[in-house]
Amino acid sequence: MRICWALLLTLPVLAQSNQDESFKPYTESPRLLLRPARLRLLTRERERQSIRFQQFDTFIANGAAMPEQAFALALASRISGNPTHCNNAYAWLLKSKEADNRQRAIVLDWCAESLPAAQTKTLAELAARSMPAITTIASMRDRAFLALALADYQPELSEKTLSETVLHWRTKLGPGIRNNSTSVPQDQLYPLLEFLHVIRDNLEIDLRQDAPQYFIELPMTQMLAYYPAAYPGPDNEFRVAFFSGDGDPDLKLATMLRAAELAIVALDNNAELSQSLQGWLMQDRYLLRSASGIPYEFLWANAYQPGLTYHHLPNSFHDRRTGRLFIRNTWEEEARFLCYYDGKIQLFEDGKRKLLKVSPNTPPIEMGDATILVGGQELIKHIQFELHGAPRESWYIIGLKPNTLFDVEVDDEELDEARTDAGGILSLDFVRATAKTGVRVLPSRFVKGSE
Repeated sequence: MRICWALLLTLPVLAQSNQDESFKPYTESPRLLLRPARLRLLTRERERQSIRFQQFDTFIANGAAMPEQAFALALASRISGNPTHCNNAYAWLLKSKEADNRQRAIVLDWCAESLPAAQTKTLAELAARSMPAITTIASMRDRAFLALALADYQPELSEKTLSETVLHWRTKLGPGIRNNSTSVPQDQLYPLLEFLHVIRDNLEIDLRQDAPQYFIELPMTQMLAYYPAAYPGPDNEFRVAFFSGDGDPDLKLATMLRAAELAIVALDNNAELSQSLQGWLMQDRYLLRSASGIPYEFLWANAYQPGLTYHHLPNSFHDRRTGRLFIRNTWEEEARFLCYYDGKIQLFEDGKRKLLKVSPNTPPIEMGDATILVGGQELIKHIQFELHGAPRESWYIIGLKPNTLFDVEVDDEELDEARTDAGGILSLDFVRATAKTGVRVLPSRFVKGSE
């Protein structure tokens, strides 16, 4: 099953021309993530005593130590109206070695009304001195957070910083993601989502327009990049995204990937894929219950947002831009899962991960209506196989030479051509083909030196 991706998500054009843009925030505080609609939602969660609020409030009421204490306390203060939480958040920022720019900005933005003027001034001066250079997506997010928090205290610095930060995205990161010269590491996805939210919320600029295909496909790639089986954590179960190497999965990363996916839904909750992602997320067994996860769960999860089933979605995603393949035979937890990335094949079955050899000697792998064949970098003669006769069949030949033209010969049909992607994957689709129909794939006769 294929999807016309462009029909599933439209990226709204919120800004006018670049010349008309203003980098003076048109909003009032709180500007960072807690815009009026989200504040109303969280206040409603508190009034309803929802499971997410109760879990969050238990940590706060018991004075539990939390990894991002200032963030959690400032959120609690904003929702409850209790200024004591903001006072404690301010004190934690000044004494803790774990204080960071993001939390400084959040406390300044969320707690300004609850803190004495002298403390607010101290925070604003600290924020202005802390403006980081852009070295990662997280540092770009931090600059935007600090600039927006400073909008009422140092407006010129705020506007200048926002202008420079958006320009950096538009000239470097955005185009890099679009043309695949820049990747978004898993641990940088959540900072990216926060950055996109605050720029759109306060400047009416939707930066997804600079890499539209990436963001169109993002909900699908997130869902398909997970191993099918749930992983039992100490506080809740986790979905674990594919990773290389030995050992147990990184549950801190798993926590932040779920937070990122909740933020994806909030960024565009009308898109069909976002609604399918919502259906994927809204299962109580995966609700983040830990001290590190519950502030994000409470902040982003929207139990009122309709979710669609994801079982109707394709069970494979071939990212031709990056040369990656994610595929599973069903959407059930007992499913088999294969991913091909960076020239490596990883298979998950019977609850275990294993690497397969990138060799023509590796047997074919059946995944639902798809079959994966393994080739080699130097395909001298040909690969030959027979179709099953299903109404529609997908065949992937992996491990080939990247960006290379191949001839595809199908019995009783004219010669066709296909090209591998950046990772050496050749994708072939057959519709209403007869069983036992033979297919041969060989180097293009138009390539010098091929046979």
